[in-house]
Amino acid sequence: MVEDKLLIDDMSMSDLLAGLPEKVSSGTVVQARVLGKSPEGVLVDIGLKMEGLIPRSEFPDFENALPFREGDHISVLIRYVDGPDAHSKVSWRAAREMSAWDKLAAAYQAGTPVEGTVQRKVKGGYVIDIGVDAFLPGSQLDIRPARDVDAWLQKKLSVLITEMDKTKSNVVVSRRKLLERERLRVREVTLGSLAEGQVLPGKVTSITNFGAFVDIGGIEGLLHISDMSWHRTDKAESLLKVGQSLQVKVLKFDAATQRISLGLKQLQPHPWEGVAARFPVGAVIKGKVTTMTTFGAFVEIEPGLEGLLHVSELSWKDRVAKPQDVLKPGQVVEVKILLVDPAKEKLSLSLKRVGPSPWEIVKANHPIGSRVHGPVTHLTPFGAFVMLPEGIEGLIHISDLSWTQRLLHPSEILKVGQEVDVVFMDIKIEAEKIVLSLKHTQPDPLAAIRNGQSVTGKVAKINDGGVVIDLGSGIEGFVRQTELAEKAEGEPVKLTVGEEVTAKVMRIDSRERRIDLSIRRFDREEERQMMKRYGGHNQEPLTLADVLVENESPEGTQE
Repeated sequence: MVEDKLLIDDMSMSDLLAGLPEKVSSGTVVQARVLGKSPEGVLVDIGLKMEGLIPRSEFPDFENALPFREGDHISVLIRYVDGPDAHSKVSWRAAREMSAWDKLAAAYQAGTPVEGTVQRKVKGGYVIDIGVDAFLPGSQLDIRPARDVDAWLQKKLSVLITEMDKTKSNVVVSRRKLLERERLRVREVTLGSLAEGQVLPGKVTSITNFGAFVDIGGIEGLLHISDMSWHRTDKAESLLKVGQSLQVKVLKFDAATQRISLGLKQLQPHPWEGVAARFPVGAVIKGKVTTMTTFGAFVEIEPGLEGLLHVSELSWKDRVAKPQDVLKPGQVVEVKILLVDPAKEKLSLSLKRVGPSPWEIVKANHPIGSRVHGPVTHLTPFGAFVMLPEGIEGLIHISDLSWTQRLLHPSEILKVGQEVDVVFMDIKIEAEKIVLSLKHTQPDPLAAIRNGQSVTGKVAKINDGGVVIDLGSGIEGFVRQTELAEKAEGEPVKLTVGEEVTAKVMRIDSRERRIDLSIRRFDREEERQMMKRYGGHNQEPLTLADVLVENESPEGTQE
């Protein structure tokens, strides 16, 4: 070859041209050395001191990227020799295609994949260089529709030839068919060894509002949103993204339907393990409000561990109707642990109990029997509520409103907003109840009356059973018919409403607020006293009736 080159150097132009048909005739594929670029294309040395020009139209990105570099040796097809511009017209692409067609035909017949580089986008898909320009439909790029179409440019891919026509230079390829074929093979392997409890690598293929589908080897399983994390989440997108690789655990596998349930949180320690030791009852901790409900709010005290903050545990003083009035999602709060039940995965929290209980403060500030001042907040059929200085309410029961009046409703003597003085009677901290009294701010008028005492009053009412006597200060006594005054002939004296009478107290029932009186006893005692004082030596002997009266207890009884 060296000697041939020396001879060529000594040849004249006529000798050179005369020898061309044998060496570099049109239609011949020869080896050429890349010399560089010109505005028209790429210059190459095709031998015998001849230059060829590869048109720039053969290169999609002529200005920025060529598939070879200066000095490289490449194969070119001679189109014709010594053109008008003194350059032989050659084709790099045609030479490649001539050598590639046989290989591509064999791959097409055998169904084996070929490699190529995605060159550019065209309508409906891409042009991919597999030795010749082939068409890759967009639907055949991947198993699932491609989202970022530009991301595939200049990527090397393995594809299957699905259509081929050399006469029309037409080749269609599919990457999807190759992936599906491989996936089917892997799927059979996976199904043959799949079992519940396995931990497998997977890739997220899609995300839905109820979870995500994960490819674990040619077959997809459902990773439900409830099995993604121990902590509460509403959107799978906040934890996963399409294409993400991860480890999952097979929770359920139905070989008949080939349905697979996967878990992600099961690969992490259960947050309720050892929770009683980490968060003992009575501990005060910080947490973040995650979810609001009509009955309270859920507070996360560590990832995957939430407790319920009931609406009744939000405030001592205020009647909170909605937790949204006090809290907002994402807010960090300090709470006290009231209950821990790992078996039921139940955790109860309190916001109001973090500080001292106002019930304990009230007990310290107001000893039993002390007076306190406050406004009436609301009335009920059973009593009235009064706001204390500490911001909590106490109850005056309807029976503690008045010593003397029998009330049907507190509104008979009180109204909302009225300022009153009350006596602190009792406090039940656990039950969160305070007992107040309005009547105890005044002495009990009944306490001034004693059994055996003589009292004077006016007849208020007369009925078949007896007579009601108004003793003043709202106190009434009752005289049975048998205890009325007697006439000389033994019949009771008839009284009239408004008449003033004097009687002896026979019995006091403090609970029922009842006083039993006797006019007859008072008259007999008065008679005896008069006889002792004025009877002297002329006193009549005592009769049996007098003896019986003397043996009766003038003091009566008191309850």
